[in-house]
Amino acid sequence: MQTTYTAVLARRVRISGDFSTLPYEAGWANEAVFFTQVEGEHPELSISTEISPDGINWLRRGQVEKLGESEHIAANALTVFGNWMRLVITGATPEHTARVLVHVSLKG
Repeated sequence: MQTTYTAVLARRVRISGDFSTLPYEAGWANEAVFFTQVEGEHPELSISTEISPDGINWLRRGQVEKLGESEHIAANALTVFGNWMRLVITGATPEHTARVLVHVSLKG
């Protein structure tokens, strides 16, 4: 039987610039899916995943997803990520903010 777990990494956080979630440790998992939801109006956002050997030094891994102004949910998947991971969202500005909710679903 597989083990699954879902964690909330950002709950209704208003972003007005580049944003990254706190590092999340999930070395036991084989796969991860980050779900990013946006409430209300927002600019186009770029959403990417990063991995780290130590939770300090980061490199981009996986596909960058675009969340258009008329869209409200996106998913980023990872299957080879080591131990530490996080989500990075760019595109918000002080004039065009976004309120985000980020979940990570893990399976191992």
